[in-house]
Amino acid sequence: MKHLVTPLRLVLLGVLLAAVVVGFVLLPADATLPIHWNAAGEADGFAPRNVALLWPLAVTALIWALFVLIGRFARPEKVRGGTHLSGAVLTGLTALFALIAIVTVLIGLGRDVEMVRAIGFALSLLLLVMGNALPKSQPNSVAGLRIPTTMRDPANWQATHRFTGWLCIGGGLLLLAAAAFAPAASLIWILLVCVIAPMLAGTLYSLAYARRAHS
Repeated sequence: MKHLVTPLRLVLLGVLLAAVVVGFVLLPADATLPIHWNAAGEADGFAPRNVALLWPLAVTALIWALFVLIGRFARPEKVRGGTHLSGAVLTGLTALFALIAIVTVLIGLGRDVEMVRAIGFALSLLLLVMGNALPKSQPNSVAGLRIPTTMRDPANWQATHRFTGWLCIGGGLLLLAAAAFAPAASLIWILLVCVIAPMLAGTLYSLAYARRAHS
């Protein structure tokens, strides 16, 4: 548990809790807030105030519980190679749900904030952080592109995660620009491509690397 608690993550958890508390204080108890957005970036799902404010906190608690369980029960030698990457993911997801809580409160207060655009900014930063962390990882049981070809061959793992890391950085920069300038109706599709394409391309790269290695 101690290795999960860093000053930055504590600050992010504090921001998340503060946003939830502010929401309960400032928003009417009978308020209805958006919790789902369609492909055009328009809110199409709503929930009572309590549900809308608490679900980001609940999901964050589940994510942290999962990381705590992994740290408690997994053998250290099985997870050591993914420590840097899993830490980056934990920090990024905590920041993402803190942002969702903040934007939810702002929307409830009548501010004109686009949730999809805010999530786009958050995910672009997560991709940039992951792109930096992926090449630093080694074969492990919890984080990275854990497919047979990478798990069997450390050289394949390193080449694949270096390649995927560059793609994540490129996707993060593209998503950052899209979050700033693209229409909301297009942003959701750009977001999906930027998140999914690096992982898919990395998987295909690993398979091709394995074929070359065996030929």
